[in-house]
Amino acid sequence: MNIVELLIGLAEIAIALAGFTGVVVAFGSRSEGSWHPGDRLRLVFLLEASLTAAGFSLLALLAHAAIDDPQRGWALMSGLWAAYMTWSLWASHTRIQDNSDAHGDIDKIANRLIGTLFGALVVVQVVNAAWWQVFPPFLAAVMLNLAGAAMQFARLIRSAFHE
Repeated sequence: MNIVELLIGLAEIAIALAGFTGVVVAFGSRSEGSWHPGDRLRLVFLLEASLTAAGFSLLALLAHAAIDDPQRGWALMSGLWAAYMTWSLWASHTRIQDNSDAHGDIDKIANRLIGTLFGALVVVQVVNAAWWQVFPPFLAAVMLNLAGAAMQFARLIRSAFHE
């Protein structure tokens, strides 16, 4: 497996997902400015997840090129992702709670499932940073960010093209 090509491909996919969001915003039924608060929240989550995947893919490329010991590089990347995602989960929970209190349009089951998946992967990244120090767990983390972005994109499209 060529890690460099894989990371570049993941970054390209993540940036494309963020870019296609503009199409939904421009041509969807919400383009007149009548955005539902839940749609705004999904848009923020989509952009955050796709830009996180792109950013960590590009940062991993830099670490891969700059750090002589690959194990140290993957430990560093896993640790950084775990730290960032811990903050992101807390911030997301706060935004979801604020939206739920004001509008009540949150899918609680899906949010718990996603929170559990990301929480479990944070633990995996901590273990990878401390002991395993290999690429596959970090790849799983970036792939989960991409999957989250794709899910939000699908939900946003579904709600944007009908009232």
